[in-house]
Amino acid sequence: MSKAIKSRALKSLHDVVMPASELTHPPALEDLIARYHSSARQPMRRLVSSPRVADVARVFPAVAYAIAMRRGTAVQRRKALALIEAGTEVKEVARALQLPMWLRRLPPEAFDDADIAYPRSEIFSRRISNHLPPSAAESAMWLRSVVFSAKACNDFFAVWFAQQKVFHSSAEEHKLLSVLAAYAWFSTAEDTRGHALIVLPWRPEMAFDTAVCAAKCWLNRIRLTLQLREGVLADPWLQQGEAMGLSFVPLLDCQEILNEAHAMQNCADQYADRLARDKCRLFSVRRRGQRIATLEIGPHVRETGVLSVTQLKARQNMPAALEVWQASHAWLSQQTGLRRLPPMAVPDRPFDTSLWQSLMAPYRLAQRGAPWLPETATAASFANLDQGIADLARRGGVSSWLFT
Repeated sequence: MSKAIKSRALKSLHDVVMPASELTHPPALEDLIARYHSSARQPMRRLVSSPRVADVARVFPAVAYAIAMRRGTAVQRRKALALIEAGTEVKEVARALQLPMWLRRLPPEAFDDADIAYPRSEIFSRRISNHLPPSAAESAMWLRSVVFSAKACNDFFAVWFAQQKVFHSSAEEHKLLSVLAAYAWFSTAEDTRGHALIVLPWRPEMAFDTAVCAAKCWLNRIRLTLQLREGVLADPWLQQGEAMGLSFVPLLDCQEILNEAHAMQNCADQYADRLARDKCRLFSVRRRGQRIATLEIGPHVRETGVLSVTQLKARQNMPAALEVWQASHAWLSQQTGLRRLPPMAVPDRPFDTSLWQSLMAPYRLAQRGAPWLPETATAASFANLDQGIADLARRGGVSSWLFT
């Protein structure tokens, strides 16, 4: 490559004497510059003073953006500019900047001042081209989310997420996706404790609403494990007993509740928050040792300070038989502690941070520390995780009692 060409390239990038604010370009070129992020417009005005660079900005916006915003090394940028001035094909220019070719079809609006490492694997590059953002307005959120998905899980998850309809407004992608990405990663990490808490593993064929609900279910089960260790709930409110041939057994710790949810194929494992805040208690209804229903005790809907049956469900959350209802009320009639005033303050039932760190350790090891997840497990950190996945559900139009 000649010294003259290199010299012109360097001048395009560094040596323009006139300030960018005083440079003028044809209206069409100014319109193109206006589509880039505000932080890139002044550098772009300098850059597109070269007609060949302006042509590249039109056909491969990512290349012009990378040079203008000084992404990569100075050597890479100088080489890229020299190749442009020499009329080299844009794929060679992209290679010099280490930009994957799948970026070529993204508009200028996709690049919003985020310095991110783009996925480059062959399988990702081949598949992502079929799932590009539907509009320029959604492209920046789409790009940041897809790149984060690959970083926080893997390329297969990123391609799957690229197809979802959740990019209509900007948001912090790590807050939206941290739980869903971790859940998807643990779905294939079969020898981990985090995987053991998953009811329905993620897979690329899964519908978005199913995946989001499964991730929320997984987060709730983690909360149950961290907050309701054996001995944390000492008061079952009502006494274990029998009525009409059925026994009523309190469920007070995470393992008892997980066993009940598994055997009954119900949502007892989603009650960690309500149990920890003394909003309810759960009982297993059994006949000769066999589980036949799950019962929830809570405050009476109209009589303050009185406990009542708030839910009674058979296997798979089906309605319980009439005889089970009759036995439940017969058992309730034996109780002497049906009066219980609501707690004046939320009980202090802290999360087990050491267990949280142990659960997440395989994921952090594989994902460079996974700084998007909290280091410690607290009510506040779990509230943030809950808020993120609830926002993701809202964006995707997911309607479920899990988010009420």
